[in-house]
Amino acid sequence: MSAPLPPTDKLEAIFARKRRELAARGPRVAKQPRPPGRDFAAALTRHRPGLPINVIAEVKRRSPSGGDFPHTDLVSVARGYEAAGACAISVLTDDVDFGGSLEDLLQVRAAVSVPVLRKDFLVAPQEIEESAALGADAILLIADALEDGQLAEMVATARACRVAALVEAHTQEHAERALQAGAELVGINNRNLATLRTDIATALRVIPLLRGRAQAFVAESGLKTHEDFVAARSAGADAVLVGESLLRAPHPGEALARLLAPGKAP
Repeated sequence: MSAPLPPTDKLEAIFARKRRELAARGPRVAKQPRPPGRDFAAALTRHRPGLPINVIAEVKRRSPSGGDFPHTDLVSVARGYEAAGACAISVLTDDVDFGGSLEDLLQVRAAVSVPVLRKDFLVAPQEIEESAALGADAILLIADALEDGQLAEMVATARACRVAALVEAHTQEHAERALQAGAELVGINNRNLATLRTDIATALRVIPLLRGRAQAFVAESGLKTHEDFVAARSAGADAVLVGESLLRAPHPGEALARLLAPGKAP
């Protein structure tokens, strides 16, 4: 096994790998008709009384920062999230670093009624077309790793495919690039994908500077308590994306339910 890459090279190495993989396999086309779409943007912005904020809950088997998670039945985890009040489910489809697959996307999408986000390191417009054909209601784009022209092209492709594009950044500069590329849904990742360090103050600092310039803002990574959710909402976030803190719990759905309840933590 090769030695781990230095943290600063990790994101660049992942995208280089994804380009090689796409060139080798080509896009996958669904054989079955695309299921009716679910409105991801509406799910993020819909006010639901009694909840501190809308939650996109994530399923994955492992991560570079968190190692292996104890749950392999992603469908069961996703159903638990939905029962607990998640507004959408994020499915990691990268195999090498997260143990995911496009089959996971298909299975989770068929098992829940809320919108499903394909989370991956997408590098080409044809992958967005692939995501739409497989039934994804939304896709993640990472502004930090895409040039301006690429990002704009992929946002436009998502719009043409009627798939929501959540464009992720971890700095104000990259968030501005996302907005200039036409992003309507902007995620501020508290984890610096180059160093893998997490600082939840990142979203709390950046989102207020961008208020009113996108349809919805999402605070991502590192949010672990009810108070974190309240702080994100107060900063102007419409939703949070949560994964690792839930996946460490014996019952992730129950952990989410406790997070959404005042004064309780998983």
